[in-house]
Amino acid sequence: MAAQLVMGMDPRERLRRLSVIFEVALRMKIVLELYMREMSARQFYEEFGGGSLSRVSQNFTRLAEGGWLRHVHSEGPGGTRHGGVEHFFRATAPPFIDSESWALVPFSVRATTAWNFLKLIIPRLRSDIEALADHAMHGRELTCNTFLLDEEGWMRATTATTSRFGLLFEEQEDARRRAIHSGEELTRADVFLIAFEPVGGGAQHAVVDQLVECRREPLAPFTQRLAPILRDDLRLEIVAESNGRDVSVPQFHREFGGASRPVLGRRFKGLEGGGWMARTKKVTGGSRRGASEQFFRATKPAIRDHDFGGDPLRGLAGAEAWEAFESLCELAKEAMIAGTFDMRTDRCLSWSLIRLDRQGWENVIASIESLSQFIAEEEKQATLRMAQSGEKPIPLAVGLAAFEALKETTKAP
Repeated sequence: MAAQLVMGMDPRERLRRLSVIFEVALRMKIVLELYMREMSARQFYEEFGGGSLSRVSQNFTRLAEGGWLRHVHSEGPGGTRHGGVEHFFRATAPPFIDSESWALVPFSVRATTAWNFLKLIIPRLRSDIEALADHAMHGRELTCNTFLLDEEGWMRATTATTSRFGLLFEEQEDARRRAIHSGEELTRADVFLIAFEPVGGGAQHAVVDQLVECRREPLAPFTQRLAPILRDDLRLEIVAESNGRDVSVPQFHREFGGASRPVLGRRFKGLEGGGWMARTKKVTGGSRRGASEQFFRATKPAIRDHDFGGDPLRGLAGAEAWEAFESLCELAKEAMIAGTFDMRTDRCLSWSLIRLDRQGWENVIASIESLSQFIAEEEKQATLRMAQSGEKPIPLAVGLAAFEALKETTKAP
């Protein structure tokens, strides 16, 4: 996503850099907030919590060391700081994984990551739809449409969608500058962009059937379980290999090396504990001279019993936004089960929290509308091209929305 935000950095290094944010849940909240405005550790703690001021300060420091925060200015001593100096920071980039880096992640990890992200944002999307129905000042209702495109049309449509992601933060910066002169209060916006391949014509990713369903969700927060995989080449290689076959520690050591068997054993155990692999079979005897060998396979999330929808609030039943919400939930869930959601690494899934003035709102809504029209026109052009080439159409489900963000009521972890 948003190539201008990751220019000049190796895709593998981008994954390692992201692991700094993911390894502590508090850091994600810090980066999201500080990409909207400058803050000090004390300000953040007073507004959002985070355990203790010392803990928040330590995580500010680690994020700054990792290049996620930059020092803007310092204030003090004196005043309300009781003689201390207060340091203010801004985040350097929003936390996201671009398509080049995403392609380095094994399919099972991509699928589980996307599913956990959807479980976080779908309830918030529902809440925003309900709030918009209560006459919020700003917003662009959710739309969900499926287009039939050829390969060229697919690439142009998804590129256009991801480019909007980067433009959102440019709009935020423009709004901030305008507000300095106008004094206008900025409002928070939730902007939702999603474009993926839904299930169509019986399509299913072949790897899905080879994965083991993870029935028990580990207790550790998801991002903390993801961080070690993004950080460590060996973990990435183990999980990638276990996507297509059963793998044991001795077997992996014989074929790939990478570390001693005790180190590999700890990696396998950690990946099992994190829910990334599951035990499949134990083989005893033969050339192993009585010893047993435990094999593992990569996991996939348990999806079928999860219900995103539920009954709508009174007055929403039958509304276009609610019908779009139900359609999106159904399409996304079916695609996750079949594996088509993450079959392609150039799909888009983003939820952006930004601050806008009135002009910014108008620009964002106009940008979303123009994107919808652009993809519809691409479908027309793709139809003409496919009539000549005989290429089979590829479905693309697209969900677009912008809402006035609900007020934060929960403290940071």
